[in-house]
Amino acid sequence: MDSFRNRLLLFVVLLLVLVALGTGCKSLAPEPEARTKLETELATDRVIDHTDADVNSIPEGAIDRAAANLHIAYQHTSHGSQLISGMNSLKTFPKFGDLYDWDDAGARWGALDLDDYGIAGCADLSQGDTIDEHGVTPWVTATRNLLNDPSNWNINVVMWSWCSINGHDAQRYIDNMELLIAEYPWIDFVFMTGHAEGQGEDLTENSVHYNNQLIRLHCMEHGRWLFDFADIEAYDPDGTYYWDRAMRDNLDYDEGNWGSEWVRANPGSLPSLLATGDGVANYDGCESCAHSATPASATVNCALKGMATWHLFARLAGWDGGDVDPGDGDLGIPVK
Repeated sequence: MDSFRNRLLLFVVLLLVLVALGTGCKSLAPEPEARTKLETELATDRVIDHTDADVNSIPEGAIDRAAANLHIAYQHTSHGSQLISGMNSLKTFPKFGDLYDWDDAGARWGALDLDDYGIAGCADLSQGDTIDEHGVTPWVTATRNLLNDPSNWNINVVMWSWCSINGHDAQRYIDNMELLIAEYPWIDFVFMTGHAEGQGEDLTENSVHYNNQLIRLHCMEHGRWLFDFADIEAYDPDGTYYWDRAMRDNLDYDEGNWGSEWVRANPGSLPSLLATGDGVANYDGCESCAHSATPASATVNCALKGMATWHLFARLAGWDGGDVDPGDGDLGIPVK
């Protein structure tokens, strides 16, 4: 009975949110705690968030399928490069061999084909938040130009990231993403939230948290793929939440830096080893992490996003996210 009441309560909360949005109310409840419950009880399994920042949970076969079947175009500026930096740390981590290999040119056999900075004509979502002569955002025009070129016939995943999402029109972003989804139904388009800027859970219209919540709610309602960039940096690997504590993009919060603190407390964990390389032969740690390299151990931000990125690719390639057989995909390095 308690479970039934909880599900009914969650349904009512979601209904109230939808009514509020439909009547022009600027409230974007549910807040993060309620959002997590809604994801669990009602919504999508296509949201990649902090709970997915663990490559030990991914079967090696799913990684192989991703490398064999995905052809990804990814466009970003500096903040979006955090995914690439994290992937590079996995690619060069000695314990993994060539398991997490990827190739910008798509020419190396066995490596994931990911065209980094792969969409010409617009730098990122933030700089493309206008309407062009075609009546759409410049990044939509750039994406159309890419996908309409016969030489790009094999692309099946498109990803764009934000520089800063603050002050931008997230509803315009959603509407334009839906245009592309309708025009190219054979392509998987991945939505993305924006990084922390110290605003916390302020829901002022077009603020960071407001825009992120709007995107999350849309993706949950419509079953869209979402790489929840903001959620991944909002939680440490133990699940402690920092977004409401004036957190910034280098993991600083009102009392310190959670990345540095967590790495210091968990020196032998996989995220810490990926970030620092301490004690790992022939590996120097995550060599770059834009906007999150000071203090040095804050590069765990990129390590976690790199692991979550591979989780996304494994899911896009057909893995259902389920339990892994003992030893399958687990190289014996503790997450924490």
